[in-house]
Amino acid sequence: MEKHGLRRRISALTTVLGLGIALPFAAGVTPAQAQTSLSVDKSHEGNFARGGQGVYNITLTSSNEGETGIVDVTDNLPAGLTATSLGGDLASECEITNGGKTVHCGGLSFIGVGSSSVTVTVNIADNAPCTVTNTVTGTETTAEATFSFSDSDPTTITGGDCNGGNGGGGGSILPINLNGVIPMFNNITTNNNINSPGASNNSHQNFELNAP
Repeated sequence: MEKHGLRRRISALTTVLGLGIALPFAAGVTPAQAQTSLSVDKSHEGNFARGGQGVYNITLTSSNEGETGIVDVTDNLPAGLTATSLGGDLASECEITNGGKTVHCGGLSFIGVGSSSVTVTVNIADNAPCTVTNTVTGTETTAEATFSFSDSDPTTITGGDCNGGNGGGGGSILPINLNGVIPMFNNITTNNNINSPGASNNSHQNFELNAP
């Protein structure tokens, strides 16, 4: 509504002052205060595990009591994650493309204040990174302009050699220092009938170290 009022005022100025003076007022087609009425939230619960599955939730919220422009939303999944199925009230408006690496919801339009969402079930690869960030981006195109919005969701992945997983670091479980062990064996002496007549004290050591 403000847009049309602005155009009427510019038309009046053109009539009174002339085209050369009016052009600077008309140069800014989109009002400075114009912005999208939509916001997006990307979330999940808990950690994801290598070799398992996880679920992301993408929620679009409109703060406009009227109708939004045409909305497009894209979720490019990070390395190690592949989308397998969609759910939620926007599932029928979205599709999995690019071999499971992209979720796209196009041609959307919302009427009134409220929220709609799509859930994205993903498979986690056995060699997925220990931490990934999933970012969803979107645009709202109106008669005046195209507006952008986005949200990012850091995700911890466990398992294998990731922190918080059950895998070990592959180090030795017996970090033994043999310094002082060999001298101990060298001081062992076997006494053969030391108290018998003619007996002798013989010492014999046989120590082998098998290096890995």
